[in-house]
Amino acid sequence: MAVRKGRLEKILVVKKAEKDLASSEYQQAISLFESEGQALYDLLKKKEKLEEALQEKLLTGIPIESLMQQQFFMGNLEKNVFHQQKKVSHARAFMNLKEEKLKEQSVECKKYELLDDKEKLLWKQNDLKVEATHIDELSILQYSQQANR
Repeated sequence: MAVRKGRLEKILVVKKAEKDLASSEYQQAISLFESEGQALYDLLKKKEKLEEALQEKLLTGIPIESLMQQQFFMGNLEKNVFHQQKKVSHARAFMNLKEEKLKEQSVECKKYELLDDKEKLLWKQNDLKVEATHIDELSILQYSQQANR
């Protein structure tokens, strides 16, 4: 029995390549989301430490210039946190979009795999029928030759 390449083989190869590309893009989106999330976490940690240090200094006493400088720095830090939150939100949306694309590509690939499997099964069944027919013909020939002797 010769192995035949189905008419769906080429399409299946393309669909698998598209799925692999979508998977790669999704992994990159996850990586981007993680790095943006880590940057946000670091900013929030920095803000928390700055607030704690400011509270301690307020209890012990702090010069007004230093307080103004701390407040200015805190304002800038809050702006950075807000900006980073937007970046994290965009990265999450991008990651979700890539995840949906990967799911769609996986479904498409699976459809073609199933169709290809069905086609190969039909070929196999057809080959078995042909083989059974040949065996029957050979049996008839062999029987007829034995009967003629």
